[in-house]
Amino acid sequence: MRVPSRRRPTGHKSGRYPLGEANPARPDLVSGFRFFAVLGTWMEEDVVEATVRNAFAQGVEAVYLVDNASTDETVAVAVEAGATLAESYRTEVYEERIRILLMNAVVTRVSLAAEAAHIWWLWLDADEFPEGPDGQTVADYLGSLDRRFRLVGSTYYNHFPTAKPEYIPGFHPIDFQPMCEQFVPAMPRYCGQPHWKHPLQRYDRQGPLLVSMQGFHGATLLRDKRVIEPVGGVITHHFPYREEAASRKRMELLCGGPDRNVYNDAIGNSSIKKRFETLDAVYGGHWERVDSLRSHNPNFGVHPEAWPDLSSPHRWYEKRQLDAALEAWRQDDRSRHH
Repeated sequence: MRVPSRRRPTGHKSGRYPLGEANPARPDLVSGFRFFAVLGTWMEEDVVEATVRNAFAQGVEAVYLVDNASTDETVAVAVEAGATLAESYRTEVYEERIRILLMNAVVTRVSLAAEAAHIWWLWLDADEFPEGPDGQTVADYLGSLDRRFRLVGSTYYNHFPTAKPEYIPGFHPIDFQPMCEQFVPAMPRYCGQPHWKHPLQRYDRQGPLLVSMQGFHGATLLRDKRVIEPVGGVITHHFPYREEAASRKRMELLCGGPDRNVYNDAIGNSSIKKRFETLDAVYGGHWERVDSLRSHNPNFGVHPEAWPDLSSPHRWYEKRQLDAALEAWRQDDRSRHH
């Protein structure tokens, strides 16, 4: 299992992309910053409680929810876990440009109202579980950075189900899916490091506004100025495949008909459809048939390995609670099959 490299990268030649620099030995720290999360959701009732609780476990003060008119219990579950519903909007199709516009608006509105000099924002999809490097929380890691850094990239790991149960709601998915593979696509690349996303972005009240790109892959300043990111960054565990029946139901709603995902298909955003088309291979453990999503063309074959340190993600529950949930699942499973 490869872990994020600490070597200094060469950086991307384009001024649009962040330049990686090592955190200095004596960083000029940003004291008293605040730390919020913005979470985009659609039909995520099975995992959103854990997403919100993980964000709090990583040190955020508040989680602001931007929901695309979920008709399940996504909003209720997220709010019960401590999130604040900041925006609810309805679209007939999955439209990332609208989602990112509204999430940027929430970040800007909340930041202005907070009247803080500096606010770090953690941008999240509901199936993403970040953690800081070397066992740190994300908040602790941010507190160690020089003030020059307004953007932090993440090394991304796709996790895969290899046993039953694939997931039990309320818990960190890594307790059910330790097998994963680092995701570094051939194209596009968003920086000179193996970062798929840049989910940590800092609002500075006295600085130019940092605006997130679609998918949180990067962020730009509204002026011709290069964004600086630290070498290394954080880690994101990605769990697109949870309990089989629930995951198939959601993906069928997203891709099974001609409506919800039609726009993404039209513009060549094929990753969602590819994930849907290889569900049988994923849940059957046929890794050679799973599209790795590393290119626009079909690219079959993933190679999951066990995450090397299952103690690294911070939990919000005790082991006895997880053990009790697993035993309850086993009893229910036995009753279903007898």
